[in-house]
Amino acid sequence: MNYRSTIKSHSFLFIEMKNLCRLRIQGFNDVELEEKILCDDLFQVVSESRRRELKSIILKRMHVLDFYLIKKLVISDLATGRLIALYALILTDRLFREFMVEVVADKLATRDDQLTNADFDHFFERKRQQSVRVNSWTDYTFYKLRQVMIRILLESGFLRVNKSTRHLIRPIIDPDVRTHLADLGQPEITTALVGD
Repeated sequence: MNYRSTIKSHSFLFIEMKNLCRLRIQGFNDVELEEKILCDDLFQVVSESRRRELKSIILKRMHVLDFYLIKKLVISDLATGRLIALYALILTDRLFREFMVEVVADKLATRDDQLTNADFDHFFERKRQQSVRVNSWTDYTFYKLRQVMIRILLESGFLRVNKSTRHLIRPIIDPDVRTHLADLGQPEITTALVGD
């Protein structure tokens, strides 16, 4: 999976993801879901191009989840549902996944809960050195990526802001979902989300 900066326009999309997963557990197939998104304006967006864009990204995120996680995203408590949506985003966006594994998980493991602009700068600089594609991005792109990543962490319950300081927190989630995520065999991602 290549590095992309498209997360700038897609963000967390938890409500949209939950609405789509709700229809999936009601038995709607992909064709019917696409119709709901495009014809019935499931996500209530103005333009058809934005509907198509959201359809593509949210279906992609939903498809990386098994039925158990799709169901739990809909019926679980808010913290668990948001964590499952975050898991789907991590699986579908390489840059964000690497940020969660290389920065967030490391900080939580070392009990350093502050997330600073320098953390983003160091991460982006490493990615610039590793990828010609990332190195070609503008400073404005990195600025927007930082803003969106912060917003995703806030919306997912992984971050809180106290005055001007950002603090990482690991949400408390359904223990059965924690076990299920651990059983899926992606230890780096699981550690980033739920710890050891």
